[in-house]
Amino acid sequence: METGPPYLMPLSKNTIQENELSIQIFKGGFSFCTKDKCKFYPLDFHPIEQSDAFAKLLEKDSCLEKEKIKAVFFNQPATFVPKELYNPNNKQTYLNYNIDLDKGLNIAENQTQDEKIQILFSIDDQIQKTLKFYFKDISFSHYTQTLYDLSASSNPLGETVMNLHLQDDQFDLLVNKGEDLLFFNTYSYKNENGFLYFIMAVAEELSLSPESFRIQFFGKYDRYKKYYTALESHHEKISFTQEGEWLLFDGKEHPAPYFINLF
Repeated sequence: METGPPYLMPLSKNTIQENELSIQIFKGGFSFCTKDKCKFYPLDFHPIEQSDAFAKLLEKDSCLEKEKIKAVFFNQPATFVPKELYNPNNKQTYLNYNIDLDKGLNIAENQTQDEKIQILFSIDDQIQKTLKFYFKDISFSHYTQTLYDLSASSNPLGETVMNLHLQDDQFDLLVNKGEDLLFFNTYSYKNENGFLYFIMAVAEELSLSPESFRIQFFGKYDRYKKYYTALESHHEKISFTQEGEWLLFDGKEHPAPYFINLF
């Protein structure tokens, strides 16, 4: 496995600071992530709602003392729309390509740092109202905005890079040529064969020969080691955003370990 070239810049991961709180919301639960800890709570036992139980949970984790709060959504897929083609009157049409906008869901949107992409995603109305009730100054974003911004800013000299963000039950795949996004999608997977299939299929769709692009993983975690190993047999140019030692403490209950300490 070849290590990263000097012109592939390390991703400038914005880690959580002392006065910051990242609330990360997944299909089955949520996490309160601070500088010192990150704990995962199943929604079946801890619904996000205006209640004494949820208020006590916030107090127990000292969440209400934080000055800067961001809610990051993982529980619904996002839709990327090129800014030059974006029409705000068509938000629901864009989003319906990925999901059905059921009752109780609102459309939220983010803009990427380079202002090239408008990211649309859905937010549960009850969750949004609850978080706004407890936190007067809170921002909402979709996790794919972070992946896009980091991918677009790390490759100034134009290399073609396939960026992979592994989660426990799905992975995100972004292909960038320099600062331009060529491809983005999220795939469900259960084993190494399914993982390799999607990578090879995307490379074929984009007519990428193995020697013409680098594969870069967001983070390097012990729980995903079998996927790194499986890929080594098929691709030589592989690198990690964090080289060196394995990140063994990766919050085993947290479905997306790269985001544990990321604001």
